[in-house]
Amino acid sequence: MLVLVLLVGTQIPGRMRDLLERGLHAPFPLSSLAHFLLFIGMAWLLASRPIAWPVRHSGAALLCLALLTEGLQVFAVNRHPRWLDVGIDMAGFLVGTLIAVWMGGRRVLPSGAGSEPAG
Repeated sequence: MLVLVLLVGTQIPGRMRDLLERGLHAPFPLSSLAHFLLFIGMAWLLASRPIAWPVRHSGAALLCLALLTEGLQVFAVNRHPRWLDVGIDMAGFLVGTLIAVWMGGRRVLPSGAGSEPAG
């Protein structure tokens, strides 16, 4: 469902998106906030049980989704893909994964990784 919302929202014409944001008197772009929050939710779901994908798999899947949603903007009126938006999406992935780790005590690093003394 989150992916469907993301893909449909990506195709909203730029002018309509701008009117919606202005009508809500948002001090910042709501589409960026929406992407960030959706990617937090998707990352959290993928990292939590019963799914519990490895971080590299969920990261790769969400990176592909971020690139897809930016690429689809080429076909929307007055919309343009931006690397910054991919970065915002991946920041959401990072926060969502960290929330899942914090809530579930899930190990992100493989067993023994990071336990060696430095030097």
